[in-house]
Amino acid sequence: MKQSLTLIAGSRQTKQVLYEQLQQLLGDYVQIEIYSTDEGLPTQLTDDFFLFSSEVTRLEAHEACEINGKEMMVGKRTIHHRFIGQLLKIPVNSDVLIVNDDDTATIEVIESLYQLGIDHLRFIPYKKDQIYYENIDIAISPGETHLCPPSINKVIDIGVRLFDMATILKVVEYFCLGEKISSLISERYIRNIIDLQRELSFAEQNAKQMKQHIQNVVNTVDDGIIAINKQHRVTVFNRRLGALFHLPVNDAINRQLEEVIVQQDLIDFILNGNEESKFFTIYGVDLVIFRHQMETEDTIVATFKSIRQAFEVEKMAQRELKNKGFYAKYDFNDIVGDHPLLKETKQIAKKLALSEHPILIQGETGTGKELFAHSIHLHSMRKNGPFIAINCSALTENLLESELFGYEEGAFTGAQKGGKKGLFELADNGTIFLDEIGDISLTVQSHLLRVLQEKELRRIGGRKVIPINVRVIAATNKDIQQKSEEGSFRSDLFYRLNVLTLSVPPLRDRKTDIPLLVKHFITKSGKWVKVEENLPEQLQNHEWLGNIRELKSTIDYMLTICDGNKIEQKDIPYNRFQKNRKQEIVTSYPIPNNLLDMDEYKFILETIKQCNDNGKPASRQHISMVSEETGSFLSPQQVRRRLDYLESKGFITKGRGRSGTKITMIGVEYLHQLELHAT
Repeated sequence: MKQSLTLIAGSRQTKQVLYEQLQQLLGDYVQIEIYSTDEGLPTQLTDDFFLFSSEVTRLEAHEACEINGKEMMVGKRTIHHRFIGQLLKIPVNSDVLIVNDDDTATIEVIESLYQLGIDHLRFIPYKKDQIYYENIDIAISPGETHLCPPSINKVIDIGVRLFDMATILKVVEYFCLGEKISSLISERYIRNIIDLQRELSFAEQNAKQMKQHIQNVVNTVDDGIIAINKQHRVTVFNRRLGALFHLPVNDAINRQLEEVIVQQDLIDFILNGNEESKFFTIYGVDLVIFRHQMETEDTIVATFKSIRQAFEVEKMAQRELKNKGFYAKYDFNDIVGDHPLLKETKQIAKKLALSEHPILIQGETGTGKELFAHSIHLHSMRKNGPFIAINCSALTENLLESELFGYEEGAFTGAQKGGKKGLFELADNGTIFLDEIGDISLTVQSHLLRVLQEKELRRIGGRKVIPINVRVIAATNKDIQQKSEEGSFRSDLFYRLNVLTLSVPPLRDRKTDIPLLVKHFITKSGKWVKVEENLPEQLQNHEWLGNIRELKSTIDYMLTICDGNKIEQKDIPYNRFQKNRKQEIVTSYPIPNNLLDMDEYKFILETIKQCNDNGKPASRQHISMVSEETGSFLSPQQVRRRLDYLESKGFITKGRGRSGTKITMIGVEYLHQLELHAT
């Protein structure tokens, strides 16, 4: 007959878990009876050996019933190895609350954790009368999670604690089970401990390797790097920063920030700064310190960059912006003309360039307002910074707003991952040129006004205010003062933009520059062409409502249709020289509603113009062959039908033999319209 043992626990859950442990280890040799004080005890209990789960349980049991036994023992308990993995995942140096149903048991849990090697955390004992624990987000409890304060974000239940090896061996010794059985039971228990120790060893090894890997990585960086957790303890500190503060890396890790850095203004910036970067001088070294708050990690990261390195980064950023086309392409030498009115305008522009105020450039379409904007930037103190130009009339309100001010990820459907910087951010320390400013909506006007007034912006869908340092040059061919009086343009924005004004003269007011411009455009075309002696004088008789742009288009047309290597008066498109004829063309030949037709007409006109520019005829077979190469094949018959249509509208002339098909001046204008609509 088996000897018997009675187990008395405090709760039903504890009773069941401890019974399963005893049954696994001793069940073959000892009869086990189980009770819990929560479920109630009989008035009397008698057995050879009584084993209690805790001292509190022993006292409660003796008060509830009469207990008669030869041996009574309160077992010592330890953490169940099955739950150790969860504890190993808690970040190093975290403050953790240990919650149990009485103070003695709480201390026992902490002792067990330390004995098991869980020493990378700081354990805080739970007190029943304390509701709030500052800076503690994690709690550990052995089955008493209902006692955890509501302020704790994460609670880990490590289950009911098991009896330790010493307790099991005392039971074995009492029942005199013999050395062989004792060894067998010990092996069963130790097997679980070995598995636990192996898991702890692997976890420790991996943690050390990862920690060393991270340290090796940050040590290779030229910048100084420091990371601080929510307790203001240093978690990352690289060799570069150690050299700056004359402090070994190991002496800085896990110390309070105030023990590592003594400069109070630097400490305040790292812990509570509102700016992304700030200038400091540390031990005679000029530095820019960049601060980043990692919300998910509750960590602050600061990088220390020398002024020299900051300049190098800035130069690299400027080179990258130039690679993207964000730079000025023209200077004052590219503005051709000797007329006193133009010379005076250029002199005024050079003086305006030296100021930091916004500039409003006014002038008719085609007078060269953008050339002046480029030139002003290159003549200013910002010439080494980016220059970004945008045509405000070419974009819808929403698109213009996102292009100018940027957006955060998820701000709207289709917003790219990670968000996008706006042109104002990209133009920081440089110039932004807003062409056709008179066409922007009132909504965009209000956002633009804030940027000009506050020198800061907020991306679409964002909450963060971004400081910027950008000079604004705006241009318009409209009377925006009249528009402001009518209410379609904000008067406060007009006065903010109109601090410095530059008026670009129309071509009809400086017709003596036409010969120079004709020569300039012919030279830029790359063609060796002579000009008939009286041709420039003849061109001066025209009013040039389209200004320099119209003159250039006319020269391009004449270069295309001229015979031989000379342009003559007969090549002048006199049908163009009528008042407001340009406007008639736009209304007489609307853009096709069918996108396919529009693309085909644009392709055919582009092909003809390219052939004409190279001095070659444009045949149907050639146009068809080129279309096949582009992947949108048009048969010679299809090309012929489209050429018939273009000829009927006056966009091309079809010649026979070697003369081939040529594009007309009207055709060049129409091609330009198609290109604008395509974009």
